[in-house]
Amino acid sequence: MMTAAADPRTDLSTDLNVGIDTNIDTNISASTSTSSTSTATRTVAVTVPDWPLVAALDRHQRRTADGASRTDGADRTDGADGPSDAAPALDPSVDPVILLDQHRVTFAGAAAQEAGALPGMTRRAARAACPEALVLEADREHESALFELVAAAVDTIAAGVDVLRPGVLLMSARGPARHQGGEEALAERILDAVAELTGWDAAVGIADGPFAALLASPPGRIVREGRSADYLAPHPITALRSAPVGPGWGHRGQPSATRPEKRLDLAETVDLLQRLGIASLGDLAALPSAAVADRFGPDIATLHLLARGGEPAPPAAHHPTQPLLAETTLETPLVRTDQAAFIARPLAEELHTMLVERGLICTRLRIVARTEGGEEMERTWRHDGALTVADVVDRVRWQCDGWITRSRLGGPATGAITRIGLHPLQLAPAGEGAPALWGSAGEAAVRASRAFARAQGLAGEDAVQVPARLGGRLLAEETTRVPWRSEKPAARPGPWPGSLPRPVPTTVFREPPSVALQDAAGRPVVVTARGLLSAAPARLLVLAPGAPVLQRAGLRAGSEHPVLAHGAPTVIDERWWTPAGVRSARLQLVVRSAGDEETAVLALSRTGNWMLEGLYD
Repeated sequence: MMTAAADPRTDLSTDLNVGIDTNIDTNISASTSTSSTSTATRTVAVTVPDWPLVAALDRHQRRTADGASRTDGADRTDGADGPSDAAPALDPSVDPVILLDQHRVTFAGAAAQEAGALPGMTRRAARAACPEALVLEADREHESALFELVAAAVDTIAAGVDVLRPGVLLMSARGPARHQGGEEALAERILDAVAELTGWDAAVGIADGPFAALLASPPGRIVREGRSADYLAPHPITALRSAPVGPGWGHRGQPSATRPEKRLDLAETVDLLQRLGIASLGDLAALPSAAVADRFGPDIATLHLLARGGEPAPPAAHHPTQPLLAETTLETPLVRTDQAAFIARPLAEELHTMLVERGLICTRLRIVARTEGGEEMERTWRHDGALTVADVVDRVRWQCDGWITRSRLGGPATGAITRIGLHPLQLAPAGEGAPALWGSAGEAAVRASRAFARAQGLAGEDAVQVPARLGGRLLAEETTRVPWRSEKPAARPGPWPGSLPRPVPTTVFREPPSVALQDAAGRPVVVTARGLLSAAPARLLVLAPGAPVLQRAGLRAGSEHPVLAHGAPTVIDERWWTPAGVRSARLQLVVRSAGDEETAVLALSRTGNWMLEGLYD
């Protein structure tokens, strides 16, 4: 047994080369468990880290090798034939590599980041920062087709593999683990099979429920049965961005799982939960289930269920009296990937009609194909919520593309496909959930997003900036501004003694305007060495021209305003142990502005001079 640790995640081995440690500290207090995960399916998650980058590099190297082969063949005069040497493999940790998705940087290697190319940048900004970088484009079609090699490799170890999305496989653990002699042996066999048959490194995680298995996959951990809630609790709330909720989540412009007319972005949802004070999955799991569902709607209730170690959909939700099946026999065998789209559309519409007539939705779909040689191939795709016609068409096209091209990509050759069938495996009654209080992007938000993108394209990335929290004692130091849709900087660790308690002013001045405080006799008011006011402030004088917001609040330059109320000063000693230390003090005031309105302000005194740090609404 391993020794106790403060974080239960650290009790599992993260190095698969030395074996997977299935122990998790049993001394963790039972009170930390938010709910039982006994009803969750024991799940294996197989992931290929940075799969979009892996697929993009594979496509680039194959194109480079094909181009070199054609050039080499044309230049040869000795009669030799055959391809030239393969292009050397690129190492993103050493070579400057940038991956773009919809003209935005989604991955930048260490060398590219040192040159200034960061995730979130536009193509133009990234190329300007690192001109020598290899720029690759993400290709969803290629990623889906290429991932069939990984799925086929895992199929050699255990059947029943479900593709959650390109780069992620899920499967039940109980049967394969018994067959392989245990969960640790199963994980090792999967890793070996993927490495031998594809040449790529994979990661395996096993836990109760798909979400815990996905989070356990990158470090290669096996979480004991019934301990998924404990394992999930210390993870930051940002882990929800990789929640197994299907392509309908976390992608702008895609419909949400339960309400097609709504749009829910996982990144925005995580940001909102953070602003509500929910910092970890344990904080989210501790909330009452009924309150989460009533307050936020079914989509956030699904995330709450995942945070508690549960499953968003049971393995068997509904069984119709007659099995559903949509299949077609092809008059012209399918030998090209461009044929798949024409075949998939009527087949998907036929299945959709059958489901609508029975009032059902499909969340797991098995695609079966038969070749001219009698070979039968199948693959299962998972989805959160109802699979629409477009979703089914995409998956049929991707899967047929993967089967047809896998021989070109290094897998076994596949004959011409003569029959395709769609088998719904997991069905549920149709119906919409209660609407959430947020989640819809709205037409105004869509127009604003387009306008921001247009402004950045015309005036540069810095033309549109948004605030990002950093941390500090003074309000101007707590936040910074970063370009819209760029990666936010890491927050500076605290604590910050002397920082202003919440609520903070709604308006914070980057360049605080100068003011003066006077008592009833007209003498300046200062903060003494003991942290006391020299006299009660009676008047506030605005000395220098301020921001337009000051004028709107009725505090114009040169104006004088009576002080109606004030608090006790708060002394801030910054770096008092060094000669460069600065001593300042804060004071909250309520003054009468123009129009006899009462305005609350936050004044800051440094080196005997007063300035306005912020305004309260």
